Amino acid sequence: MTLLAVGAVALGLLFAWFFGGVLLRLGGLVLALAALTVLALTGNGSAIVVFAIGAALWLAGHWHYALRHGDYKSPLAAFIFCRCAPAWLDPTRDRRAI
Repeated sequence: MTLLAVGAVALGLLFAWFFGGVLLRLGGLVLALAALTVLALTGNGSAIVVFAIGAALWLAGHWHYALRHGDYKSPLAAFIFCRCAPAWLDPTRDRRAI
């Protein structure tokens, strides 16, 4: 049973490494767009929190992609991580000149 659990954890980590960036970016985008739609249609203020969570997931997906590939997938994510965020958050800081 322990060997099965170790194998399942290893398989889950491999899946997260290969598909985590895509899933985070798509999930964050869908969540953010859904929150904006709810905010526009109903005016519910709690949609702002959901939008912030979606934006954070989208940024986490771009950070994961940059960690794996050494470059950002979108210019907006590159701008946020290279210009607005602290330098220690940029996974490409040692790989490229700004």
